Amino acid sequence: MSQTQVRVRFAPSPTGYLHVGGARTALFNWLFARNQQGVFVLRIEDTDQERSTEASVGAILRGLSWLGLDWDEGPGKDGPWGPYFQSERRPLYRETLAQLRAAGHVYRCFCTDADLQRREQTARDAGRGWDGYDGHCRDLTAAQVAAYETDGRPAAWRLRTPADGVTFWYDIVVGKREFQNAVLTDRVLMKADGFPTYNFAAVVDDHAMGITHVLRGDDHVSNTPLQLLIYAALGWPPPKFGHMPMILGPDRKRLSKRHGAVAVEEFQAQGIVPQAMVNYLALLGWSIGAGGDEVLSVDALIKRFSLKKVNSSPAAFDYDKLEHINSQHLKRMGPAERRTLALPLLAERGWVYDPAWMVPGAADQAGYVDRLLALLGGRFSSLRLLPEQLGFFFVEDFPRDEAAWQEHVATATNRAHLAALGAALAQGLPAAEPAVAAAYEAVVRDLAAGLGVPAGDLIHPARVALSGQVRSAGIFEVMEALGGPRVIARLQRAAGA
Repeated sequence: MSQTQVRVRFAPSPTGYLHVGGARTALFNWLFARNQQGVFVLRIEDTDQERSTEASVGAILRGLSWLGLDWDEGPGKDGPWGPYFQSERRPLYRETLAQLRAAGHVYRCFCTDADLQRREQTARDAGRGWDGYDGHCRDLTAAQVAAYETDGRPAAWRLRTPADGVTFWYDIVVGKREFQNAVLTDRVLMKADGFPTYNFAAVVDDHAMGITHVLRGDDHVSNTPLQLLIYAALGWPPPKFGHMPMILGPDRKRLSKRHGAVAVEEFQAQGIVPQAMVNYLALLGWSIGAGGDEVLSVDALIKRFSLKKVNSSPAAFDYDKLEHINSQHLKRMGPAERRTLALPLLAERGWVYDPAWMVPGAADQAGYVDRLLALLGGRFSSLRLLPEQLGFFFVEDFPRDEAAWQEHVATATNRAHLAALGAALAQGLPAAEPAVAAAYEAVVRDLAAGLGVPAGDLIHPARVALSGQVRSAGIFEVMEALGGPRVIARLQRAAGA
């Protein structure tokens, strides 16, 4: 493969849903790959046999697909460096471990969990620190090893880390990072059950797959020195590392479910559209520059994305800002996109257009929905509110604003006006063809003049009677979209209420 081509990866562990933090990591890798005409690899790190589940794999794949983060290699898109599930790559890990064994970089550790817990407690009781391992098996004699083997005790393999010196790298996001080797412990590379640990498998796979840049959350910073030591032990050049800032909640604490939705599928269920989610995630830890429009298409994000503009400070997740960006994307959609989003929401509720309503220009459900969405205009800004905004166009038992009903409908005067308007429309509208807005307006204004009242005295009661709301699109356009038979029936029903 060409070493000049950018190759990045998103490598989730399938132990739960796709969290927004993981989605942001995937997005930054994907944007960088697309900006650089590189390759985006999806690798499933399922070596944790106890916690990895097929359901989690499905949730991750659905979340990435919904966001539009298509991978060039990975599950369902086999490439030359597969397989892309770590559980299927165990022969490669054993082969690489053999190289480390031959070079003396690893040693067998026969310590059980109980042994480690006991020695940790002893160290703490004596006032000593505990860094996870005390090197107990590092220099076992041949006789001690033989005794453990005779007892049938399983062994893990640990990396011999240097006792002095410094391990450092130049992080793409935060600059130079370094760790004193003296504080690093000999970590397990291969567990006693024959499965590799995260750090070992990640290094082996990143090298085998030609990954040039490892872009991940800053919770992985502490893993990087160990991974660099593994690269060095194997004589492999490491990729470039970049650690992105943590995502915090509105209270500046680590984002979690106590703040609200955190799974990508939750946002989808709440009516967030994928392009808005991608847009907002891109703004978490990446700067577009002062004065720029923050509502960006995916193509614009790809064109403008740069690792140089990734921030090193944590980003706070702002649910209100996400809703705003979502509303802006909805407003900027074309008719076909709007219809595609609206039709399933109406189908879920069984709301179907009936030609008997006599609505001009509406031949079927799709045509009727197009009319209604055009009527909403800029008020089509939330999929969650859409059923509430459109419900009265499909059903007769629509919700109503009780305060508005009492003020504009329930009085004797207003009921009389509504009865008169219903009768006037029954006489003044064409009987054999759908009526347009201008026809409704003419009847309303003629009746108002005949009654000697402002047109508003008829319009406001009619709006509430027809929609249950004190605000709507233009009343005559609403009447046109409801159709003559339903307008007259609703006015008469409200007049008798």
